[in-house]
Amino acid sequence: MKVTEYEGRTPDDATKKAMAELGIRDISKIKVEVIDPGKSGIFGFGVSRPAKVRILFNESKENVGDKVKVYLEEIFLRMGIDGGVKDIKESDSKVYVELESKLSSGLLIGKKGKTLEALQFMVNLMINNSTGSEKKIILDIESYRDKREIALKKMSKEIAQKVIRSGRPMILEPMNPFERRLIHLTLQNDKRVMTKSEGQGIYRKIKISPANNKKQNV
Repeated sequence: MKVTEYEGRTPDDATKKAMAELGIRDISKIKVEVIDPGKSGIFGFGVSRPAKVRILFNESKENVGDKVKVYLEEIFLRMGIDGGVKDIKESDSKVYVELESKLSSGLLIGKKGKTLEALQFMVNLMINNSTGSEKKIILDIESYRDKREIALKKMSKEIAQKVIRSGRPMILEPMNPFERRLIHLTLQNDKRVMTKSEGQGIYRKIKISPANNKKQNV
């Protein structure tokens, strides 16, 4: 939350001046605190003391994408990675960032996407703390997330077939919440198996078991 102060003939005048300078059109995006209502001159002419207001506003409503780009370029510089931001698409709830690196794409992705996930978590945390933004920042490179989604769907179906043939449950590797949900959704209509998440935190895994009545626990 950013705070700044403005003066004007009246509190309303000071508020309008603040919104104009800050480039904010919707007054609901700011909070106004009247520090001094001001004082008119004799017989209502002139101003003997200007009104003063304090404006509180969430800067993250506007330039989250630009801030993400600055953070990432600084991180790449410190890590010695020849990479950058190729494209940014920002909506009301998300910021999709496509990265690029001619030599280090594998390094940025890491084993099964672990490095990319860690980088995404760090950028979300930094942006949230510095701007108060609640937008979800999603990092991707060379369409890795689409490829990973396709691979996970295929893997879950293959393991489900093994579980059905053997009659024994199988436990998958630890996954993040998005990947676990993807597995649940992929197998939710297969009445021959059930999926259940087990474990805590980063070690949370999915167990696929033979079943007639399926229950899910994301």
